[in-house]
Amino acid sequence: MQSALDQFRISIQRVRDLIALHNSFKAQATAALDISDILRSAIVLSVSALDYYVHEVVTLGMLEIHRGTRSEPAVTPNANQSAFARFKVSLGSAREDRRVALEISSWIESEIQQTYGDNFLQQSHHISSLIPIISNNILNQLNNNSWLENEIRKEFSKLSFQTPDNIADAMRYISNKKLWDEVAIQISGNVKQANQIKQQLILIVDRRNKIAHQADIDPTLGLGNRWPIDELLVNNAVDFIEQVVESIHQIL
Repeated sequence: MQSALDQFRISIQRVRDLIALHNSFKAQATAALDISDILRSAIVLSVSALDYYVHEVVTLGMLEIHRGTRSEPAVTPNANQSAFARFKVSLGSAREDRRVALEISSWIESEIQQTYGDNFLQQSHHISSLIPIISNNILNQLNNNSWLENEIRKEFSKLSFQTPDNIADAMRYISNKKLWDEVAIQISGNVKQANQIKQQLILIVDRRNKIAHQADIDPTLGLGNRWPIDELLVNNAVDFIEQVVESIHQIL
């Protein structure tokens, strides 16, 4: 799941580069030139980086659980299954795994033939020498579940993971920790700050939505007037989002 964090860091650096570009232009331009939309773009891209991180880390985490390299979240007291176990996939997509299971002997023979050649199959072997070979081929098959990745990405493509509640819901597929309590401890050392942290994220996402869906127009002012924005506001938002993502990754 490290690749999800690596990509986030690349994305957030691009946001910082955009802010630096704004500052450079501002230092050279006259006051008549309004370049504040560069800062608005930085807000949108920083929230996008967060959204993408959650999509990616949850997808990769679910694949790790399926492969057996990560533990499935424990079942909560008010549920019969974990969120991971309740995730729905189409039978059509799972058909390949079912076909392999039904034709396991011919599949194993084909895999060994492709890997070791016909001569290997014509020789006599002790079962103890074949077990690691068979086990390795089955493990490779388990690790090659592109159909499951496609299912997860298709389902998650309908969703956005930006608000605290939506992010917490997504994380339940791979962890049953109390996400925002843990984030609060990581950021401030005090679990009581969880609500404040969630509220700060809500305000950033709300501003992102004003920019993305309402042209950042302040309806209480005259025609064309937008909500104010400056470098301090944007830098604080970017720093906060970076803290949140880094904290989440530490928890996972």
